[in-house]
Amino acid sequence: MKYKKEKIQSPSITPASDRSIMLRFEDGISEYIHEHVYYFHSLLVKKFKKKIANTSPAYNSILIRLADGVSVWRMIAKLKQLFEEEHEIYIEQKQTVKIPVCYDKEFALDIDRVSKHTKLSTDEIIHLHTKRKYLVYFLGFSPGFPYIGGMDQKLETPRLNSPRIEVMQGSVAIGGKQTGIYPITSPGGWNIIGRTPLILFDWNKISNPILQMGARIQFYAISHKEFSQHQGTLF
Repeated sequence: MKYKKEKIQSPSITPASDRSIMLRFEDGISEYIHEHVYYFHSLLVKKFKKKIANTSPAYNSILIRLADGVSVWRMIAKLKQLFEEEHEIYIEQKQTVKIPVCYDKEFALDIDRVSKHTKLSTDEIIHLHTKRKYLVYFLGFSPGFPYIGGMDQKLETPRLNSPRIEVMQGSVAIGGKQTGIYPITSPGGWNIIGRTPLILFDWNKISNPILQMGARIQFYAISHKEFSQHQGTLF
């Protein structure tokens, strides 16, 4: 657990539509900004439960969609008042979750593309991808899809020119400076470098995803045999 008491720089607060408000913190992507997004996202949901329909946190912003009948301008006034206060920011220190990944060619459809772009061998790609501890900054794109930060810059690879119509559930991929996991079968344009046998999304628990914003994860390599043994296991 970590506590930090500080008077933060107030984010910009602007209408995003007649029913929504955008909070934008400092520019860029960093764990420092993430701590503020994480803390205030949790606080807003609790403090204004009856006034907020839903929220969409991102790397450095929070989109707030208001409940019916709530005035955008009155809500903006309340938010400005909130950010004038001094806050004791509480960040939960979570245990690192280890996720198995099979990097065999059968599952690593784009590892040659990543290798060509980065000038790294397959073994080097696997080594760099598994040695880091990552942070789930937020969820988006599709249900439960984690945007994961902290990847080694040497692995940075542009997304595919033409997205695939279908990317298999469990596919582990690289998109630009990020890595991620496709929790359900869906379209996608990231470079697929492996697949986890674990089921990381449960439609029966859609409001409480298995991998959540703020989670810490680390990948580790497994063989094709180990993949088969654990395939379909609910995380």
